[in-house]
Amino acid sequence: MTVGGTESAPKQGPGRRRAEPTKRVRSRSFGSLGAPRVPRPSFQSKTWRIAMISVAVLMLLGWFAWYATTPEDLPTDAKTTSASGVVSTPLYVGMFSAPDDFGRTLRISGVRVHATTSADMEVTPVLCRRGTVGVTTQPEQFCAELVNPEGERMVGGDSIVLKIVSEEPVVAVIDQIQIAYREDVRWDTQPAGHQQAIVTVTGRPAETGTDDESATE
Repeated sequence: MTVGGTESAPKQGPGRRRAEPTKRVRSRSFGSLGAPRVPRPSFQSKTWRIAMISVAVLMLLGWFAWYATTPEDLPTDAKTTSASGVVSTPLYVGMFSAPDDFGRTLRISGVRVHATTSADMEVTPVLCRRGTVGVTTQPEQFCAELVNPEGERMVGGDSIVLKIVSEEPVVAVIDQIQIAYREDVRWDTQPAGHQQAIVTVTGRPAETGTDDESATE
């Protein structure tokens, strides 16, 4: 014991070290493979992306539907065609002619015809290939070929003609025709050609002759 002083700390014996407190380090949590966890996207952000994609798809479909159903209009005019014929003789009246510089190929699915008549008559649309017809009873002089237009292609230089046959006198007003067609991925039914046609079919002239007078003696 010492008086008036402090007791000195005992010296550490040889081969011994004083234990020091260990520091704890907080480690990050790892997955099963030891890789750090990636934060998951929130439900709201995923829903927003889906909504944006859906809007873009709907806009694309809407544009395609508009494009497919709005092809360029077919040529029309305000002309009225007057035609006359006789009963039982087919009369051909041209209603629409595609110009040589038409620059389009139409796949025709049908031709609609509306007529107001005073009696029964037959009206049949015909495709005139490489030719045009005004009014005639001999269309083969003007057309390279006459075919049913349904399912056929129409190009520049072709025309649509109406074949009219009546077995009795009749007067008819035929409205502007409408052509249903497809062009590439587009399709439509559109008016085409002349505004109307006025057709008069008359009876055949009565045959007249002179009766021989019998001579009497």
